[in-house]
Amino acid sequence: MTTPTDAPTSLTARAITVARRHRDTAPREFADRHIFRLQWDRRAITAANIATALDVGIDAVMVRDDPDRQHGIGTGTTPGDLMEVTSEDGRCWYFIQDLTGLDPLWGWLLLGPCPFCGATAVPIAQIASLVDLGDHLDPDHGGTPAPDPFHGDPGHHQYCFYAPNRGARESRTHESSGGL
Repeated sequence: MTTPTDAPTSLTARAITVARRHRDTAPREFADRHIFRLQWDRRAITAANIATALDVGIDAVMVRDDPDRQHGIGTGTTPGDLMEVTSEDGRCWYFIQDLTGLDPLWGWLLLGPCPFCGATAVPIAQIASLVDLGDHLDPDHGGTPAPDPFHGDPGHHQYCFYAPNRGARESRTHESSGGL
């Protein structure tokens, strides 16, 4: 599979490469893109926004269904968006929408490991720009506190103190005793 780091430079070749990557990674969403046009358009806008905010090429961004997070009520739920950004060195960064902000199309939550349960994809930082990502990653800064959506995120293992229906209610007490 072609990664953004070795993608061709002509528009035709780049377009074919990105289409193949979408088809390989998210075949159902790709096949349904003309049926669910609004969803596809929203994801295209989201990809362009996060690419702009993180100063990466649009071909380095993939937006697809989030396997862990649903939005909506009852049976009217739909998968959230999972954004995958591939950096020049081939590392994949994962983000979800930050629904606590002013505009979910311009704010994201960086996914990373939970220090308590070892789950690999829970919200660990609020990101609106390359500055926020840099601040979070800077080893000389000391880090930023976990964002509110960390508490009760479905990405946690079920036994984790911060898992849904468990830690979300009790986490404020845990924080006051020195926890996250």
